[in-house]
Amino acid sequence: MPLALSEISRRLGAELLGGDTEVGAMAPLDSAGPEDLSLCVNQRLLAALRRTRAGGVLMESRAGRKMVDSSPCPVILVGDLRLALARVLAWLYPRQSPPAGIMPGALVASEARVDPRARIEAGAVIGPGAVIGAGTLVGSGACVGAEVEVGRDCLIGANAVIEPGCRLGERVRLGAGVVIGAAGFGVATGPQGPESIPQVGGVVIEDEVELGANCTVDRATLGVTRIGRGCKLDDQVHVGHNAVIEPGCVIAAQCGISGSVHIGAGAVLGGQVGVADHAVIGAGAQIGAKSGVAGTVPAGARVAGIPAIEVGKWLSGLMRLRRLGRRRPAGGGD
Repeated sequence: MPLALSEISRRLGAELLGGDTEVGAMAPLDSAGPEDLSLCVNQRLLAALRRTRAGGVLMESRAGRKMVDSSPCPVILVGDLRLALARVLAWLYPRQSPPAGIMPGALVASEARVDPRARIEAGAVIGPGAVIGAGTLVGSGACVGAEVEVGRDCLIGANAVIEPGCRLGERVRLGAGVVIGAAGFGVATGPQGPESIPQVGGVVIEDEVELGANCTVDRATLGVTRIGRGCKLDDQVHVGHNAVIEPGCVIAAQCGISGSVHIGAGAVLGGQVGVADHAVIGAGAQIGAKSGVAGTVPAGARVAGIPAIEVGKWLSGLMRLRRLGRRRPAGGGD
């Protein structure tokens, strides 16, 4: 949807330097044309900026003012470039809603309640007692189990599975292959060997949660596994039974979150972080990629390593390890 640069800057509360033109898409500096908006992240892109044919460029105010004179086109100066990019992309590429209805080849139980404004793609299965809200799209091959509740304006990706008894809020987005409500990993060891503990709880996914492709969220042993409002999980994240993830958390790809973990609001986990069962991560904490969390991380802390420790101590330890390998000078003592 084309927008004038002046309108974009107004919506962003940003500063427009230069003329006004209309743009309808976004493209990199080196391939953008006069009807495209681009972005310049830092001074390493100055050469590309000078050559660009873009109709306008987004820059962050702190660094952008030094580069404005190098731009051959109007510049929009913003406070947070990533946030501005997220919003502009949403405006220029609004989600296209296909026509509502149940497509041929979908299998919908007679006891299910599907809002007439929802869309069920071919090959999808909706179980008895399931509720599908208005504006929701259930992709091809997806399976929504018995008594599942899915709110308004959700997107259930192709081949996703929502097991019986789980509940999704509004504007939830599940990538392809997501599995919600598989049995949690509960095992007791008896005289005959390991015995599986029945998992009879559920899963609650609150409003505006996004789960990337092939994420898995296990149902609780008792009670619910809960993912709070607005959380964003990258592809292939696993959330164990009875875990609680408070609102606004960001979790990168391939993280493994064990059972009964509690993650506070606004926490950020880098890729491939492992969190042991019953660990507690405080609100706003940041966990470095490939770290292992086995205890309690205080609110607001920044930790890294295995086991995860305060980032400054972890970096100091790495420096000591590097020095261990240096050759001592000839004749040197201890």
